[in-house]
Amino acid sequence: MIEKRNIIRQITDIQNQAERLIKLKSSLVEIEKFADYSSEIKLFLIKYIDEDFILKHVHEIPDLNLHESDSKPGLFDLIIYSFNFGLGAYSKERRKADKALKTVRDIRGKYASLEFMLKNYFN
Repeated sequence: MIEKRNIIRQITDIQNQAERLIKLKSSLVEIEKFADYSSEIKLFLIKYIDEDFILKHVHEIPDLNLHESDSKPGLFDLIIYSFNFGLGAYSKERRKADKALKTVRDIRGKYASLEFMLKNYFN
């Protein structure tokens, strides 16, 4: 569990992790670990921060739900699937990861703003 005295370090760390995920075009497994970490930080902040302005910002950090049901396959999915089952599965997984990485970018930006707010809050 995160401690109050370490929260700024944790927020800096999650920004660095987000940057690494984006740069390396990471897999869904790595993105899922990041999502869990982000959720843990958000829950901690909601529990221990009592400043409404900061809490509003915390609630604006997107959740990264990788287990949402996928949409129906599109024409591209069907074409890939018909040519090569393995490639179709890989392509679908990669597109899902790329979509998740866009959300990771948003999360990184929210934590960057939050870091500045919390430095003032804890001082």
